[in-house]
Amino acid sequence: MAQTGVTEAEQQPVIDFLADPATHGGAAVERVDTHISRIFLAGDRAWKMKRALRTNYLDFTTLANREQSCRREMEVNAAAGDIYLGVVPVVRREGALHLGGAGEPVEWLVEMRRFDRERELARLCDRGGLTRDIAERLADEIAQMHRAAPVTPGFGDDADLDGRIEQIAGALRQAAGGMAFAEGIEGWRAAAHRARIAHRDLVAHRHRAGRIRRCHGDLHLGNVVMIGDRPVPFDAIEFNEAIASIDVLYDLALTLSDLLMRGHPDLANVVLNRYLGATRDYGGLPLMPLFLSMRGAVRAMTAASRGAEAEAAHDFAFAQDALRGEGAPRLIAIGGLSGSGKSSVARGLAPRMGPLTGAVVLRSDVVRKRLAGVAPETHLPAKAYSAPVSRRVLVRMARDARVALRAGWPVILDATFLDPQWRACAENLAARERVPFDGIWLDLPVAAAIDRVDHRGADASDATAEVVRSQSAQAQCPPGWQAIAAAAPLPRVLDQLRERLPRLFDQRC
Repeated sequence: MAQTGVTEAEQQPVIDFLADPATHGGAAVERVDTHISRIFLAGDRAWKMKRALRTNYLDFTTLANREQSCRREMEVNAAAGDIYLGVVPVVRREGALHLGGAGEPVEWLVEMRRFDRERELARLCDRGGLTRDIAERLADEIAQMHRAAPVTPGFGDDADLDGRIEQIAGALRQAAGGMAFAEGIEGWRAAAHRARIAHRDLVAHRHRAGRIRRCHGDLHLGNVVMIGDRPVPFDAIEFNEAIASIDVLYDLALTLSDLLMRGHPDLANVVLNRYLGATRDYGGLPLMPLFLSMRGAVRAMTAASRGAEAEAAHDFAFAQDALRGEGAPRLIAIGGLSGSGKSSVARGLAPRMGPLTGAVVLRSDVVRKRLAGVAPETHLPAKAYSAPVSRRVLVRMARDARVALRAGWPVILDATFLDPQWRACAENLAARERVPFDGIWLDLPVAAAIDRVDHRGADASDATAEVVRSQSAQAQCPPGWQAIAAAAPLPRVLDQLRERLPRLFDQRC
């Protein structure tokens, strides 16, 4: 058996063995089948067996290949901590099958620590339990994973991207068959290639710059689980290096598309901005609509292959929408006292602007922490707020804003803007980049701002009541900026913005 190919039917004795509670000390067995694996959940363990399949992207028909894939799965999921426990054979000994031990291996399994599936982010999201805090932690995990991922220069050039689009279109046509949406596949293919050709130089630059890495490859919400307070990605692609050797933003695009297609543009915007704040990969944003579209088309293909026509049509419509139109770059500055609600307003406004993932938000408090090399929620000493440091913060914000604007993205700058030099910098940047500028001033009484600051939880701002009092003398709405009463609840503040500045809302591509 080790030297010859088998079929899934020939794996049936092992399937029956793993499905038998006696194999697991009498524990009840739950079986989960995926497109390439069969997983048996029993007690505190999960046992994953590769299905004896051959497709255009894998060959699991030989025992040797399945063993190799199991071992590779352990390697590529190292960041998942102790979820992955080892590779274990099913052996034949004295005419019977056994888990491990002496005997002839007849199958290979990945042994995993069983976790609560209700803690998978897909399930959390569907029942409203995926919070902004979890979304930010997820973005931090992805950013760290991408930093540690090895560069793969053999993949990710224009020819590779060309081939991926062709492969997706071909697989989608085959899966869709006579489904009603199939008539649009050729139009999607042509539009995807136009987007690829338009950004050919950027693709080449990112290839040279090492942005093509051995990524997770399948970062949808169902492949992330909360272990304690940490979102842990698992089930990274192990069976095909080409599928996982991709632009880091293409890896991220699956997470974003999953959130968007589940109806959570606010969380998609949180993940994008937290990730970009950690990586400063604003230069890759012009490729994001194409990457989102490709991810949507793959999801449509997967749904169509299951016969889920309505789901496939929904996902394909997302793929089409992601490629329509161009971005509408503009610069918005939101100022006011510490505690006036600038960051809350920026977060509320950003998902309603720009391409599917919303506006880029650059918050001075976060930029300051990144410059100091610490997490945004880490408290900094007073010297981190000196004039020279603040100047560095302003310079970095302006540089990143310029890159994002040139990528076609709307940008929101979140800072107090008490200093006239900061206001002039923002206004001059918009003028130089020839994009519209809107200044928004959140007007809040000092006592109310102090109360908000005093009751903050973990946050990037280090402002105290004393800081707010020191700011109050400069807290006046600058000429030409829109003053918004900020004492009301956030929805009402956003309503005021919509009434005063309707052009900022629903400006999607």
